[in-house]
Amino acid sequence: AAEAAALRERWPDPATVLLTALGPGRRLWERGPDHPDALTLRLGTADLPSEDGAGTLRTVPFTVDLRDPHTFALGLAGPRPRLAGLARAVLAQACALHSPSTLELVLISADRSRGAEQRADEWSWLNWLPQLRPAHGQDCRLLLAFDRDQAAARVTELARRLEEGPLGSGWAAAAPEAVAEAAAHREGPYTLVVVDGDPGSATLRDTLERIAAAGPSVGMHVLCLAESPDRLATECGAVAQLSGDVATTLRMDPYGPAQVVVDAVSPAWAERFARALAPLRETDTAAPRARNALPRTVRLLDALDLALATPAKITARWDGTPDDADAQEAGQDGGRPALTGYARAGGRALAVLGSGSGGRVVVDLAAEGPHLMVGGAAGSGKTELLRSIASALAAAERPDRLLLVLVDGAGTERGEGLRAVTDLPHVSTYLAASDPTRMREFAQALGAELKRREELLGGQGFGEWHADRMVTVPRQSTARDGGRGDGRKPSEQGALRVQTRSDSALPRLVVVVDDFDALVAPGLGSTGRPAAGSVVRALEAVAREGERLGVHLIASTGRPERTSGTEADERSRLRIALRTEDPASAALLVHVEDPAGLDEEVPGRGYLRRPGGAVAPFQAGRVSGRIPRTATLRPTVVPLEWERMGDPPTRRPLRELGNGPTDLALLASALQRAAESAGAGPAQPLV
Repeated sequence: AAEAAALRERWPDPATVLLTALGPGRRLWERGPDHPDALTLRLGTADLPSEDGAGTLRTVPFTVDLRDPHTFALGLAGPRPRLAGLARAVLAQACALHSPSTLELVLISADRSRGAEQRADEWSWLNWLPQLRPAHGQDCRLLLAFDRDQAAARVTELARRLEEGPLGSGWAAAAPEAVAEAAAHREGPYTLVVVDGDPGSATLRDTLERIAAAGPSVGMHVLCLAESPDRLATECGAVAQLSGDVATTLRMDPYGPAQVVVDAVSPAWAERFARALAPLRETDTAAPRARNALPRTVRLLDALDLALATPAKITARWDGTPDDADAQEAGQDGGRPALTGYARAGGRALAVLGSGSGGRVVVDLAAEGPHLMVGGAAGSGKTELLRSIASALAAAERPDRLLLVLVDGAGTERGEGLRAVTDLPHVSTYLAASDPTRMREFAQALGAELKRREELLGGQGFGEWHADRMVTVPRQSTARDGGRGDGRKPSEQGALRVQTRSDSALPRLVVVVDDFDALVAPGLGSTGRPAAGSVVRALEAVAREGERLGVHLIASTGRPERTSGTEADERSRLRIALRTEDPASAALLVHVEDPAGLDEEVPGRGYLRRPGGAVAPFQAGRVSGRIPRTATLRPTVVPLEWERMGDPPTRRPLRELGNGPTDLALLASALQRAAESAGAGPAQPLV
């Protein structure tokens, strides 16, 4: 009796589930991702053997664990009214015990054998559940699909998450053993995909079959509903068929002939339950929200927290003063990598790349580099990424502490290239590799700069040399303290700042090279071909000696096989692969083949490999776009229809100002004014 009572307490019946929601009771959302009973669903009650096998437990809960590798996906079959009652009970139980941050619910009900209005009415209670709200960047109001277009959108979103998971672009053909291993090592929230009947086209059916098979690798499990077992997905590891005179019992396969008296609830019960959950929110101690999927586009100024780029914000960042009062008090930047802080000896070299699944993606050339190699096919966004990196570097440090040298390896044959970045006050030299004479002059000047630094530093490293010349000075009063001192010495005020003596400043130098492969292997008709070798040798010297001299190399290549084995490639500990032409090119760049399968329609999507070997996807920030029209910020009012909640939200079209400034121009202007106010003069050219 005690064992049976414990089982009934462990898996509550529908009445207890409803009371838990109405209360709300103490058991609401009790099962986090690491709970031993997470994703274990109660289907009804049955007579089951006791744990010791000595007897039979009467009318105890009968459950199915979706995390069990022998199950992973569950199919329910039977007459529609009874099937709907069971499905309501199962989903309500899951949503009562799993919080929105632990369980996401997706409904695909696009079977044309029943009318759209009928399907929408049957599932209308789901409208209130917080588990259906998009949390992975999905383009809809609720995670629903009542027609084939919506179904295609939901399936595409699910497939994209699988591509970004541990199985990568080959997820659809992954072996069951690989799926089980990935699922066993996975930590995090779950997604329950409810497929009600035929999803639509043969392509959708096939993709959902593959999602049912591979989905557990990313915590994604499928619950299929159909009126007969032969219409369920073949990948369902367990199938429950409603049987009996009034279809109130289950026969489970492969669990044998156990007769289960099913749980079932009415539409009114489900509506009351869902409305009770609708206003509830998780507390701060609840499980963290699922990591977001990558956005399709990222505005660099937003990633930099410079949506409104002003000289005051930029100078505060250069001085290491958080420009947000809350961030200053907390000593952090909203949990994201900090963009402010005390300057590293010799100056900062922080570059915001864009956004990853966990937020802003930042690399530190001084700490993680010294060099960065970027690769990708034509149209993958290499040049735009280099522009964004140069802009982010400039936003992080003063022009008298960090200089930029820009090289277009393909000359001017491929558009504006890096010339668009020359308005940044940090840019000292720009070279288009099309004039052999100027190319040789550049190579000589770069070599001379390395030699000058070698002589100036002596036997010291760049950071060590600057550390010996650091002095402590009082921080200037700011508007926050009203510009008033309190009579104490600076050391007593806690307002000290460390900086390099002005008479011994030696700025970091970052050489940014687009189309490095065009210099390594110039085309026969290239006008810069005669002098390409001299430029490559100078850049190789930077790669070889730059770490000690405070000189960094950022190079892009469209043909990784041409640049593989060069000093620049071998010494780049930070590596990025955007979309590549083939898996071999991706492997040369980041040691994984996933970038070969990236979407051509999403330029800037790529993978970052850090020195420790960790590889993660991200979406690069864009800085060459124009600011959106102000009119798009006005609210849009549209009628909401339940069956259309799976459509993309109605928006005013986001149009760029055709004759307005680009984000790059806005940032460059703010940087120039900030440099003037900080007394940081224009960079001196190498050539």
